[in-house]
Amino acid sequence: MPQSWNCAVKIEKCRWLERRAGYKAAMFSKSSTNKSSKESKDSLGEAGENSFGEGRPFPQLGSYDRHDRIKKAAYLLLEAQKATAEQTQFFETWLKIVFDEAVPVSTEGATQLRVPTDLESLELSIKAPKELMLRLANRFLEACKVPDLRMLQQFAQLQWEKDDVPEVSLWCRLKRLGSACPGVDAGFHLDQSMEWLVTDIVVPKSEDQANLRNNAMSHRLVPFAYGASLFPIEPESSLTFDMETGSMKSSILSALFMFGAMGFAKPEDLGLTAITHVDAMKCYLLAALGPKGLTRMALRFEKPQATCVADLTSACNIKIRTDVIADIEIELDKTPGFVEYAAEMRGYTVTVGYVL
Repeated sequence: MPQSWNCAVKIEKCRWLERRAGYKAAMFSKSSTNKSSKESKDSLGEAGENSFGEGRPFPQLGSYDRHDRIKKAAYLLLEAQKATAEQTQFFETWLKIVFDEAVPVSTEGATQLRVPTDLESLELSIKAPKELMLRLANRFLEACKVPDLRMLQQFAQLQWEKDDVPEVSLWCRLKRLGSACPGVDAGFHLDQSMEWLVTDIVVPKSEDQANLRNNAMSHRLVPFAYGASLFPIEPESSLTFDMETGSMKSSILSALFMFGAMGFAKPEDLGLTAITHVDAMKCYLLAALGPKGLTRMALRFEKPQATCVADLTSACNIKIRTDVIADIEIELDKTPGFVEYAAEMRGYTVTVGYVL
């Protein structure tokens, strides 16, 4: 059995130390906002960096269907960022137990690949019938030797309360790629509305959680999607809000008002102009919370215009690895289906998402 759970324990200790240091101070200080991540000196192999030839750290893919293209795109990122052996093992365990089993019953558009423009992390998710996904989640946690299954129990209870929601998503996330404190996580996502009374039970209680609830309720916002980690060590929960208030610009401004209400600094003028002028189909607000409080707040643009990523990263002075992202898009034969402008502990970020 893989030692992914041992890896997760060590990594979540890093996450706890980061939060204890105070995410808001680090998140918005001028020095941390644009600081590039430290490149890892570890090597995963001795072969050249520009091919998937014999001796590469990643497997050869026999066929070349849609899902193999997704895997290869993910491996391009892992190789570029020198993912650790533990991260790679965790990812491949998830692929084998969850992704490969869900693929035969998933539909077009059921898979999402999320990558920040600085390549600091990777998230892959797949949606399939909830009965299957509950079994696969249980198998994955068994493979990782997770002793505490309370988050799996939460997942089971929530998904069965909604008879009209036949499918759910499972996701795998590799964090802080190429850094001295790499991370892993895996969890679930439910596209279903939730009453505030329910979120008060499932979302970790903190001052930020109370502030988010009060501010959202004052704007008559109700979560229409919920997600959480399946791992019991300081599990993060996420809430998604539909910010449609009329025009796209008014929706964006309403979301930015929520950023301000949560204590986040207003973007500089050039960045604010780029954000408020994004042309997209829809606008959502996402908030991720752990036991210590808010860990991420994002403005998500669905089906944005083609120049959105370049405009946001340039105006907000956010790092972008255009070479690797271009390779990923060539591999997937896709442009971003959504883009997220987010506030995280490490600063402001832009994330591209591919719907496959």
